[in-house]
Order: sequence, then structure tokens, then C-alpha cells
Amino acid sequence: MKKILVIVMALAMGFSSLHAQKYGKTPEDSIKCLQNLSVYGEFYKQKNYAGAYDAWKQVLELCPATSLNTYIRGSVILKQMMAATKDPAQRAQYFEELMKLWDMRAQYYGRPGYCLGMKAQDMRTYAPSKIQDAMELFNQALAYANEPNFINIPYFYFECVRDAYKANLISKDDLFAAYDKATTILEDIAEMNPADTTADAMMNTVSRLFEPYASCEDLVAMYTEKFEANKTNAEFLRKATKMLASRGCTDSEIFFQLTDALYEMHPTPESAYLMAQMCNRNEEFGRIGAFLNDETISQLPENQRENAYLLVANACWRLNHYGDGRRACNNALKINPQSGRAYLLLGMLYASGADACPGDGTPIAKRAPFWAAVDMFIKAKSVDPEVAEAANTAINTYSQHFPSADDLFTYGLREGSTYQISCWFTHTTTIRAAK
Repeated sequence: MKKILVIVMALAMGFSSLHAQKYGKTPEDSIKCLQNLSVYGEFYKQKNYAGAYDAWKQVLELCPATSLNTYIRGSVILKQMMAATKDPAQRAQYFEELMKLWDMRAQYYGRPGYCLGMKAQDMRTYAPSKIQDAMELFNQALAYANEPNFINIPYFYFECVRDAYKANLISKDDLFAAYDKATTILEDIAEMNPADTTADAMMNTVSRLFEPYASCEDLVAMYTEKFEANKTNAEFLRKATKMLASRGCTDSEIFFQLTDALYEMHPTPESAYLMAQMCNRNEEFGRIGAFLNDETISQLPENQRENAYLLVANACWRLNHYGDGRRACNNALKINPQSGRAYLLLGMLYASGADACPGDGTPIAKRAPFWAAVDMFIKAKSVDPEVAEAANTAINTYSQHFPSADDLFTYGLREGSTYQISCWFTHTTTIRAAK
């Protein structure tokens, strides 16, 4: 109270016009402003929003530039007043005041994009019948996407468009366009703030909202229709391939066409990775090495590097390039030591490359690689239960290739003893007989 009296006295004595403007146009207004600030502030602290309302309104009218809190607290007061009244006319009045409040906040404190976006969000919350008006406000807001702390607005926007689609007010093409718009803005925000993962998390949230409406059939039809007109549009190709890949629609012909066109136009590590995926699905294993090498893989996003090395390892296995395949598996394991798929592939490489590992030519040496293979299959299911079924099948298959008990006896070996394999790979294993 002492502070308020000092300010009032200063204003009355002719404080600077700029300072006076903050608390009202005239000294008399300033006195009323400060009095009402004190009154509504006390009621607000007590959560007596009805008691705060009239005094807050006076502050908004007399001195709208006094404090950002006038708008932050005013939003709370108006929403509480709407919740408390059963009179439709009274509620409509509070709603209109809330809409005006966002306009005034932008006028006095800037950030028009945020204010338009939050105005739209409040409109869809408190006046759901105005959802198309809310969408228009959101579209205006998105023009200011470079504002700081804008990150929630694209999410609110897409949520609004999704609701409009569910209400049959817009088409599926409109929904897809909105998804593209929202995620593009979030991608731009993420690029501007690489250390902040909030934008990535928000993109994932938007994608989860979109998933129920984006079947492969819908996506394939849409991108097939748009491909010819956009096949030299790198941004379209990038987004289309990303969307199809994220939804698991990579077996479609349009995905191959998009991927090929993207790589021809813009051969980035990401497009090279997509080309390798396409070659893998087409069983063109000999082409994969042209797209993926250590340098290219090192430039991929972290969550793609393991799979990229596994694509290389699988191609090497199919092409009987056992040493290169083993190296690719080990690189995948450096990224993810719990990669069951990498251990499975290592096992297949050891088993398939057994003939390339004759050792001293004895039946034991020729069959020892199958011990190593089964070791890898056992390791695979121990680190990743999801590959257990495939690992068990491989164990049952390749255990039959172990040396016989007679061979072990002939060469003076005992089950359970240690055995060292040394050829195109080295591995210490345990001696076992075929069952």
C-alpha cells in the first residue's frame, strides 16, 4: 500500500508523461487505476473471481498498458466467470470480452501470432460452433511462426482442423494439407533451436493425432495423384517419402518413384538411406553399397544409423560378402549393443560363411562356425525378446550342423571345452555335439 501511495503522489506532482501513460491518461485515471489494481489483486489472490471482475475491468479500461498480468489474470477471471454463470447471454458477454482481451494483449504487448493462436484456441474451446472461424484465426496466427515460444500453436491448429474434419466440415485433402503445414512449421522451429527437443516431441504428438486418418491406401492414392505435378519439387518429395516411411507404406510403387526422384534431385544421406531401403525391398542387394557407406551413415539421424548398417549387413549376407557383413553388424552393435537383429545377422553370416572357414580341413574345423552361429542366435534372443522366435528357429536348424559325438571322440575333443575359431572371423566358443 505504501508503494501505491508513493506512485500516486508522484503522478499527482507531474511525473513524466510516459510513466503516467502506463497508469492512465490523467492523474485522476492513474489514482483510480492503482486503487483498482489493489482491489482486484487481493480478490484474485483469494480466487474470488467474481469479486475481482469489476475492479479488473476498470484497470483494463483506464490503464491497459499497466502490466501483462492484466491479460494473463484477466483470461483466468473471464473463464471462471463463464464457468460460474448459467445465463447464456452473460456467458456470451464474457466470451466476447475474452476475445477482445487477446486483441488488446497483442496491441499493448506484441506477439500477435501467439495472441491470435490462443484466441483461436479459446474460441474452439468456449464456442465450438465457431470452429471454422477458429481455423481462420489459426491460419492468420501461423503467419507469425517465427515468434518466440510459438511451439504450441501448430499443435492447437492441427487439433482444430482434425475436429473440423471429424465434423465433416472439411475434406481429407484439407486435413492432409493442415498436417503438412503444422509439421513444416515445427520442423522449422526445431532447426532454429537444435538443442531443444520440444519441437520434435510436439511433432510426434501431431503425428499421433494424424495417424488414424492416414491409412496407406489414402496416402498412396494422394501421392500417386500428386506425383507428376510435383516430381521436381524436392520439398514435396522429401515430405511424401517421410510420411510413407513413417506409416510403413514403403512397399508401394509410389514410394519407389518418390524415392528415386528425390535421390536424383537431391542426393542427401536421408535420400540415400531411402534408396537403400527401396533396393532391399526389391532384392537389389548389389546396389545398396552404392548408397550406404560409413561416411553417409554417420550423417544420418541417430535413430536411423543402426538400421542403415543392418541394411548393409543383410546385403552382404545375401551377396556372400561375409567379412564386410560382419563389420557392418559390429558397427550396428556399437550404436545399439542390444540389437537382436544384428546378432541374428551375425549368426547367419557365420553359418553361411562356414565353407569359407575350413581351418585345418578337419570335420571339426569345417563345422565349428556353426557353434559361433548358434552363439549369436542365443545372444540375440537374450538381448531382444522380439527376435526370440526367429532365433529359436535358427538355433534348431543350425545345431544340426554341429560335429557328431563320434567326430569329437575321434579328434580328442570333449563337449563343454573351449574352442578357438580363426579364419575370416575369430571367435571363442564352446564345443557341442549334434543332437
